[in-house]
Amino acid sequence: MRKKIKNSLSIKVFLWVFSVLTICSVLIYGIVLTVLPKQYQITYDKKLNDNTEILVSKLEKLHYQDAAKEIYNFCIQNNVAITLSGKEEMLNFGEIITEDVTAATSSIATTVTFLGEEAERVLIVSSISQTADMIFGLMLRFLPPVLGIITLLSFFSAYICSKVIVTPIATLSQISKRMTSFDMTWNWEINSQDEIGVLASSLNTMASRLQKTMEALKNANQQLAADMDQCKALEIQRRNFFAAASHELKTPLTILKGQIENMMLGYGDYKNHEKYLPEALQAAENMEYLVKEITAISKMERIPLQESLQEVSLLTSTLDTIQALLPLAQDKHIQIHQKISRDIVLSVQPNLWRKALSNIIGNAIRHSPSGEEVFISLQPWEKGMALVIENTGVTIPQDDLSHIFTPFYRADKSRNKATGGSGLGLYIVKTILDLHNMDYLMKNTPKGVAFFLFFSEKSCTASFYQKPPSVYQKSDKIQTKNK
Repeated sequence: MRKKIKNSLSIKVFLWVFSVLTICSVLIYGIVLTVLPKQYQITYDKKLNDNTEILVSKLEKLHYQDAAKEIYNFCIQNNVAITLSGKEEMLNFGEIITEDVTAATSSIATTVTFLGEEAERVLIVSSISQTADMIFGLMLRFLPPVLGIITLLSFFSAYICSKVIVTPIATLSQISKRMTSFDMTWNWEINSQDEIGVLASSLNTMASRLQKTMEALKNANQQLAADMDQCKALEIQRRNFFAAASHELKTPLTILKGQIENMMLGYGDYKNHEKYLPEALQAAENMEYLVKEITAISKMERIPLQESLQEVSLLTSTLDTIQALLPLAQDKHIQIHQKISRDIVLSVQPNLWRKALSNIIGNAIRHSPSGEEVFISLQPWEKGMALVIENTGVTIPQDDLSHIFTPFYRADKSRNKATGGSGLGLYIVKTILDLHNMDYLMKNTPKGVAFFLFFSEKSCTASFYQKPPSVYQKSDKIQTKNK
């Protein structure tokens, strides 16, 4: 029980208020019980003394024979007995009526000289302090019910005070617990304008500001963690890139160095310079192409994209790219089918966009077997439109699809330059599309492999709209076979 009281502020406040109110009420009643009868007796004696002086002043204006009536009236009005004595006689006026034979009496003695007389007579006024004793007795009689009333009033007053005082403090205690756990999703509802109301309003304002600050910090921490993860991924990607680049350059350099040294020393068949010089030149050109690709990737990361954005027609840029790649398609007897019946205006960096589009379509042509087809179409999707470049006759192993945009990664494990290229084509496409915040996807289809490039309203300068057919749209089929 003691521990419960010690740990409960509400019980403590109740006991303190109850005890103080009870003790104070009992003390007040005790003081009244002690002081009131005495004070009443003092007041009564003073009043009787004043009335006696008035009586004496009246008697001094009367003859002795006429004084009896005045004295009797005084006795009746004040419930006293008067004794009037002179040299020869003593007269008694009135009587004191009381049932208490033990009641104490008090007397006032004075002298009076009647009109026409020179001798003084003694006037004694006697009274009983019965009223004061009655008050004291009545207060003692009512003491038990008074104590009961005091106890009840103290109990209810203490209960109300404990609720009024402790409830805000208990609420504040709960709020402080939630604040220690960084929970600011609370609101202290109180309508009072006193100090507690001001405190509640201040805490609500503080909690709201802290909640906003914590959310901002949380978002900042999440963004920082994401940026750190991205930096780590970029660092890993950069290390892998340079490791793969060094490997890609090492092999042709070794071959080129060996061929040149053998030709210089004239070993065996290497004396035939006309045979090996073209091979050495081809190796040098492959390295030059690879270096140009690496340089292009490096330049992309430094281009101020937002300052160089321009409006570009998707249809026009696609058809221009197809025309540029026609010789490659003709060499492999590949037909390109263009089915873009709707145009989109894009906000892009023109050179990078043409590079990405050329790599996507060129990659589809290079990896299609001879005599296959490439389909280029614009199809709707849930958030806009999608440019789909699909080549037939070949698929990518499922395990390789997740690595297809990794630099120097080739699904062809033989790393044949005739089919695999530099291994940077799709990585360059990924870099360009990421710079433009465009979504893309590459997957196998029933016919072959398709590259999906998604366009939303964010990637366009205006809403999608129909455009009149251009000169390139007279036929959706471009014949690429050699005649």
